[in-house]
Amino acid sequence: MAAVRLQKEPAMVSQDTCRVVVQHAMNITGLMQQIEEEIQTILEVLGIETEFVLFDDGFPDPSITE
Repeated sequence: MAAVRLQKEPAMVSQDTCRVVVQHAMNITGLMQQIEEEIQTILEVLGIETEFVLFDDGFPDPSITE
């Protein structure tokens, strides 16, 4: 697990609360990655091809940047 450096906390939030919030955020990120992988597996099994759709000119096409 990656180390997270906590900035100086506000007076009303304890260090333990900050750690809990960071841990929950990391857990959610991990779950999102697992869901993305599961969706990709399902699409591959069903033979469904996907393509990148550009919604914003400032957002790079991953097929070009990877």
